[in-house]
Amino acid sequence: MPRVSVVIPAYNAERFLAQAVESVLGQTYRDLEVIVIDDGSTDATSSVVDSYAGRIRYQRQANAGVSAARNAGFRLAAGEFVAFLDADDLWEPTKLERQIALLDTRPGNGLCFSAFHRVDGNLRVIQTVPAVDYPDFCQALLLHSCVVTMPTVVMRSELFAASGGFDVRLSQCADWDLWLRLSLRTTFVSLKEPLASYRTWPGNMSSSIRLLERDTFAVLDKFFAETETYRHLKARAYSNHWMILSGSYLHAGQLGSSLRCLKAGLIEHPRNLGRPLGLPARWLRRRLGGRTW
Repeated sequence: MPRVSVVIPAYNAERFLAQAVESVLGQTYRDLEVIVIDDGSTDATSSVVDSYAGRIRYQRQANAGVSAARNAGFRLAAGEFVAFLDADDLWEPTKLERQIALLDTRPGNGLCFSAFHRVDGNLRVIQTVPAVDYPDFCQALLLHSCVVTMPTVVMRSELFAASGGFDVRLSQCADWDLWLRLSLRTTFVSLKEPLASYRTWPGNMSSSIRLLERDTFAVLDKFFAETETYRHLKARAYSNHWMILSGSYLHAGQLGSSLRCLKAGLIEHPRNLGRPLGLPARWLRRRLGGRTW
């Protein structure tokens, strides 16, 4: 039985899938299985998978979205640990070795994540994003969005199963929703070196700000409907995420949507006025490779 199960959801992924698979098969940690879930692709994704016959497990399903594909992969998984890698991302060779070694020494931690490189379609590094430890990860996730990023994570399979898996109603924010739920069940631990590369390119799902807006507030609505502990942060959380969206729309040149979100954020929590006042400096940092909001 493999100790680590790696699940790769793939939808029309012929362009990058081989690189993702190779980055897993090239791991220095060898006690693993690779599961590719083809979410109804209409391109040559299946042909790419065929070239790895006997080395990976493959299942095709009718198109149901990335969350359903990830959950389907987990149902096939046999490992003590599980990691999810999107088909356009990839790992450094020592990723699993470093993370499993750390989790083995930290039985109280259910999830390990790392720093990562944000790269373009040709793997040119745009930004190196650090792994930040927070005294309260749930609070950090509520106020700052996804402070943990999917391709960097390894978690205990029993923990993922107990969480109920990914919410199939969500797409862009399904990972953030999961981290919020897991943060109520376990503590996270980080590694500071960048162990994954996360692609940002025009064809991937993360480029849709409108979808991000829909998912963002679906996650917050669900969280605060189910959890009382952090209710004192509700206004700040909603306001902060309106501001994040305002910055995203502005960066995309959509001024009207940016102002709409800015107004909503200030109505929700007027004390957040300082965030837009600091926009010029944040914009400059982003132009130089930093983060906007």
